[in-house]
Amino acid sequence: AKAENIIYGVCLQCHTACNIKGKILNGTLVKIDGNPYSAMTMSPHLPYLTSPKEAARVDGHLCPKGQAGIQSLYDPYRIVKVLKRAGKRGENKWQVVSFDQAISEIVNGGKLFKHVPGEEKRVVKGLKDIYALRDGKIAKAMAEDAKAVGKKKMSVADFKKKYAQHLDTLIDPNHPDLGPKNNKFVIMNGRIEHGRKEFSKRWLKDSFGSVNWYEHTTICEQSHHIGYNEMTRKWDKGAWGKGKHHMKPDIYNSRYILYFGTGAFEANFGPTNLARKVTEGIKNGTLKIAVADPRFSKTAAKAEQWLPLKPGTDAALAYGMIRWIIDNKRYDARYLTAANKAAANAVKETTWSNATHLVKIEKDGPGALLRAEEVGLGAKDEFVAMVGGKPTAVNVHKGAAVVGDLEFDGEVKGIKVKSVFTLLTEMARSKTVAQWGEECGIPESEIARAAKDFTSYGKQAVAELYRGPVQHTNGYYNAQAIITLNVLIGNADWKGGLQKGGGHWHEDGSKNGPYNLKKLYANKMKSFGVTLTREKHKYEDSTLFAGYPAKRC
Repeated sequence: AKAENIIYGVCLQCHTACNIKGKILNGTLVKIDGNPYSAMTMSPHLPYLTSPKEAARVDGHLCPKGQAGIQSLYDPYRIVKVLKRAGKRGENKWQVVSFDQAISEIVNGGKLFKHVPGEEKRVVKGLKDIYALRDGKIAKAMAEDAKAVGKKKMSVADFKKKYAQHLDTLIDPNHPDLGPKNNKFVIMNGRIEHGRKEFSKRWLKDSFGSVNWYEHTTICEQSHHIGYNEMTRKWDKGAWGKGKHHMKPDIYNSRYILYFGTGAFEANFGPTNLARKVTEGIKNGTLKIAVADPRFSKTAAKAEQWLPLKPGTDAALAYGMIRWIIDNKRYDARYLTAANKAAANAVKETTWSNATHLVKIEKDGPGALLRAEEVGLGAKDEFVAMVGGKPTAVNVHKGAAVVGDLEFDGEVKGIKVKSVFTLLTEMARSKTVAQWGEECGIPESEIARAAKDFTSYGKQAVAELYRGPVQHTNGYYNAQAIITLNVLIGNADWKGGLQKGGGHWHEDGSKNGPYNLKKLYANKMKSFGVTLTREKHKYEDSTLFAGYPAKRC
């Protein structure tokens, strides 16, 4: 092993992107191993000051899929040149063209398939034909006003009058909130990695001016991200901020992990480091794991308990456990009653919940959180909790410590309210543990066993989820129910509990990077309009809104 025969890089066989070392023999890659400098593939890793000569003799860990990267690199069917259709669709006839020709044809369009019988006169539009709006300043102004039109704060007629010279750049001048013709350019990525993602977004959104950039996350595990985001969003300065999109167990110190639709050895992020630590924990007797999964996975084979639930019924299993935990008072009451930051800090917690906050009960069920201003107790940005049966204003960040009552069902100044914990209890007790078990296909005794184990290790227990529970129409609610298990024991930011993970240097340079690419523009475009997925766009805030029921296309 010589340093000059080693190339360090990143594995792209899956999204974990482990750091790797490639071993070269006579110009050919012959072996791939883990990078010994990386904590992802070696624990503890080699100090960064270790010489490459010494590191060449040390191999980190790498999973079989990563080691199979050699087969991917030298696969005889791997496409390494641009292929253009040479026959009719479906005939599987192709011709090789240069990158220069491909770029020219994609941009300029034309009679690109005149060599194909039946398509001699067909004209294909190029990107230049839909690159309609090109002025960044005009785009920014139109974006603001188009949004106002959608929200009925500006009329379509006024918008047309103001931008009369630029209406030809829009998809539909009668619906300016749909955005410019630039949005007809769509990039749909597979599992695109960081770095590539930032640069492609910079090009499509901020240079070409299209809003339609997607990766497979939006059709793979989006409910997982949204579930965590909505459960961790923090109220600050009169608005709900951004939450955390991905949280994981602190496997170095966890004593119990319940995997929902995922595991340590498959269907998860990072088998290279996960598998090793979980295996060590099981071997040493310091970690107990359980798996809730319809299939008997590799992780389930090594688990203390396998819960073969029906597909998509993860929330039912979670609520069965929640019912048992509440009935047996196995939740962390000291954590849950801390209604704000000051109260949490007083009991040495860095996070807190809104379990004691009051929710207004409308005719059709629970509504918004009650504000202190509504009942004459404080400001509109403050919430309300009962303290010893007395309604009290809750300033989440700057107020005095408020230790609230977990359960309340009544009225405050004529407004019917219930505490968040009361609503959770009612939902959990809407069925018996046995009935929840019937819904998910798990016996009552097994649900009770899982709930007891989960609440037997203090803060060093975690309920983890990934794609399995969320790949259903009820995926978001499955995620919320599972995350609620973690809230009940208050394990967030605790050693052995639920962690947000470490940070990383942003590839676009916006976070402590040498060059902030987000600001390095000569004429930055402002992309705007409704995305094809409708994601983050409200139907009510569009010119297409004509009341309910919504018109079907």
